[in-house]
This record gives sequence, C-alpha cells and structure tokens, in this order.
Amino acid sequence: MTESPPVSLTHALATPLVPVTGEKRLLYTLLELQGEQVKNTLPVNIGLIIDGSDSMRIRLVTDQQFAQLARSGQAREVMTDGVPAYQITAVTNDIIKQYPRRLDYVSEALRIAGEFLRPIDRFAVTAFADEALTLIPSSSGTERTRLRQAARELEYLSLGEGTNIAAGLASAFSEIHPHQNQKFANRLILLTDGHTRNVDECYNWARRARDNRLPLTTMGVGSEFNEDLLIPLAEITGGNAYYIESPDQIPDAFRKELGFAFRICLRDLNLHLHLVDEVSLRNTYRVAPELGSIVREKKTNGHHTFPLGDYDPAMPVALLLEFIIPGWDIGVHTIASTNLSWQDPDKQGSTTNSSQDIQVQIVGAPKTEENQRVLNLVERVGAYKFGMRSLEIAREGAEREDATMRLRQASTRLHELGEHTLADHLSLQADLLKKTGSLDPDITKKMRYQTRHLVRNVPDPPQDIIGQ
Repeated sequence: MTESPPVSLTHALATPLVPVTGEKRLLYTLLELQGEQVKNTLPVNIGLIIDGSDSMRIRLVTDQQFAQLARSGQAREVMTDGVPAYQITAVTNDIIKQYPRRLDYVSEALRIAGEFLRPIDRFAVTAFADEALTLIPSSSGTERTRLRQAARELEYLSLGEGTNIAAGLASAFSEIHPHQNQKFANRLILLTDGHTRNVDECYNWARRARDNRLPLTTMGVGSEFNEDLLIPLAEITGGNAYYIESPDQIPDAFRKELGFAFRICLRDLNLHLHLVDEVSLRNTYRVAPELGSIVREKKTNGHHTFPLGDYDPAMPVALLLEFIIPGWDIGVHTIASTNLSWQDPDKQGSTTNSSQDIQVQIVGAPKTEENQRVLNLVERVGAYKFGMRSLEIAREGAEREDATMRLRQASTRLHELGEHTLADHLSLQADLLKKTGSLDPDITKKMRYQTRHLVRNVPDPPQDIIGQ
C-alpha cells in the first residue's frame, strides 16, 4: 500500500467551463496546499535580531497618563521653532520609571522565546544600532535561560545612535547559517523601530537568506520604521511582516511568530509548474496566509519554480495564478502540470509528490461555470493592487485631482467588498490629499499592512481543506 504524502496541492479554476471564442483569454486558478496536522514538528534554529538604538529606550506615556500630567500642570504646551510641543516638568525619577519603553516589551518577548525553546532547538540573539553585537552566540535550547540575561544586557548596551539593519542581519546570519541542515526549521526574526542606512546591503542579505532557505520575519514598531523595506525583506525570503502599532503588542507578535516556527513539519517546499505550449503565466500572487508577492525562482522552457518556504499545517500557503490561454477549440485542454517538492528530515535530498494537471473545458454554450470563492479572491487581489497603486501614485506627486479620484475609487471598491475600515482610511487619505496636497504617512503605513489581510474574510473552503 502506497503511503499518502504529508502535503499535496489542490487547484480550482475561477471558470472551469469556458465558452469557445477562438481568442486568447485570461484564466484565474487558485492553488492551495493541504495536508494533515502532525505531532512531530521539526526542531528550530532561530536567530533574534533586536534594535538596540536609543529610540528603543524612550519612555512612553499613554493618552490617559498624559491627560493626568496635563491636569496636574506637569505637561505644558510650549513653542519650539514655531512648532507647538509639550514640556514635561516636575516629574520625579520614580514616576518616570513607571512609564514603559519599547525595550521593556522586547525584554518580555525574549523571556517568552525562552518558554518556547526545547532542548533540541538552537537559538542566537543579536542586538544592533550603528553596529551589531552578538549577545548570545548559537546555543542549544538547553541554555534558554540565557535569554533572561540577554534581556537584562539590552539595558546597558551602547551601540550608537543610528540604525544599521544590515549589520544585524550579517551578525545573525553568521550565527544561524553554520547550523542549518535538513533537520532544522530555520528562521530569523528582526525587530526595529527606525529607518536604516545601507538599504541596498539589507536587500543583499535578504537575497542571501533566500538562497540559503532562511526565512526572515520583520517586525516594525511605531510609526518611524520603513515599511517599504521591511515588507519586501520578508517577502523575498518567505517570512512574515508585522506592523506593531503599540509597543505593548510586541510580546504577542513574538508569541504568534514563534508559534509558526514551532509548528513547522516540512522544510523547503517548492511548487514546480510546467506550462503547455502557447500558455503563459502573467502574474502570481500569494493569497494565504497573507496577501503579497511571491518570488519566481526559475523560468526555463515554460517551467517555473516558486519557493513556498517551510510548511506550517495551521497556516498553509495558497497562490492565485493568472494564465493566458490560447483560443482553443471545444474540448478538455491541459493548461499546466504541477508538483511539489520538499526536504524530508528523515531522508537525504528532496521528496516529490505525484504530478497533477490543471485542465479547463472549452464548451460551445455561451454561459460559463463560475467558482465564487476564487472570483471573490480575484476581486480582493484587484482591490489590493488598485488601492496600493493609488497610494503609490499619490505619494509620487501625481496631479492632485487625478490622485484624489483614484483614492476615492479604491475606497468604493473596498466598501463593496465589506472592508469598511480600509475603505474609510483611503477616503480620509483622499480628503487630506485634496486639502493639503499630501498623505498621512502613519495611515499609509497602517494600510500597507492591513491590506495584506484582505483575503482573510473570503468564505471558508470545504472542511477537508487543511487549517479549517
């Protein structure tokens, strides 16, 4: 009896029955990973990269605490270079120490990481600002109590006033890479609250991590970090991207991401797609677990390879593909063949499951058959693309009236999909652009991350799909 593979692909066409026209047409196909929950997960080899710059040490005051300071006269409005600001006076050191810092929440997150680690795991911790420092070199999970010591050491570090993410990536890579092998689920987690210099060098390290099958998850804290860098770094490597609006969300973000890492049961999944003659692949989008772009690794003679990263049964990957098919005659036609490969920790080399054909039926009847779930995804991907492009055009300084109109159109599309919060954000941006000629960067940042969740409200797949 042949043993069934632990993971496989299913596919669904937006229009499995297509009327004959004799002309080329666009055809959408949803590919989803599915499998069974497993008890035996892989040990992890994880590197934590923490921003230790001075901005992480600034004391934070909630709106309620600030209102109390204002009522007591300890917060007074002053003018600095013509700009209104608040000056805090007559506050004792004991009171100041009650206000938390981002670094305090990072320390809590490191302690949480220690709760996840098992003796079979490996971990390392790097801190960075202008320069990078390895706080804990690659160590066995049996030494997880050292994370508490690292949390205390963060308090006294002096690594400069700037931000150099590339230095942190280089240091962490040097600790994690030597211990990579097929038995470990490898991952880097980067947390920062600021813009960095050496952006090109960051991309170089991301590509090197991708080539070594090392996902990089990025966490941006507050409003000053560069989402135009952190989101692509995650997408290039197959990691996740988090927007942490409030520092008290840092521990939960770590808890969530570590949950992903410790559920990995298969490594280095790759989708292999071979197109038949005359069929072309226009675009590919990752639609689960979040909406975003995906790297197309190879393209030779109609063959495409897409690295899908490691397999978490609770958060399976799904892709939406845009095929251009020729004007075929009536009948059943193969568009492409697919198969999966992955690294099996118990075997040498990769394992590949059986090939599966994606087929479409061309019919003489004028009416098509439609898959509403896939079409809904198509609508949401379209809204995502249009909304992000509208923001990009507005940021690039396009003619104000045209940019405003596009933002309002994108808002209307999101309202039609039931995404009212996102739609209201775009509408507000349109109002600001019309009135002031500029966008609110904080709202733009928030939208860049929120739109990645557009696919989460799509109707559930059948119960036999993994993760439901």
